[in-house]
Amino acid sequence: MKKALIMLLCAALALSLAACGEAEPDPTAPATEPAATEPAAAETDDTEPAAEPSESGASLLETAKTFEGAPLADLIAAIGEPESSDYAPSCLGEGEDGNLYYDGFTVYTYRDTDGEETVNYVE
Repeated sequence: MKKALIMLLCAALALSLAACGEAEPDPTAPATEPAATEPAAAETDDTEPAAEPSESGASLLETAKTFEGAPLADLIAAIGEPESSDYAPSCLGEGEDGNLYYDGFTVYTYRDTDGEETVNYVE
């Protein structure tokens, strides 16, 4: 019984530490610039989904994905403010990891100690 409990705790610890890991960027991969997009129009009807296609045909999720690696301010200018967000101390550095919640997807960010916030991943 004691051995099973120890194994369970070790597995839980391993999973919690794995959640903070992020693959290092490939230095040989070409740099990509975020696509230029117009700011999303404010919704006036609550029945419309937030991820509706924009004039260019891309959904807000697809648009947000083009901002991975870019400053958060650029993403917000393109698709608007999140519905909510939360922050926690980062396991990647001395800053904070952010979770910004939009309708149907989440934007994960890193905010350094100088307040600069970068979009890490969108899903």
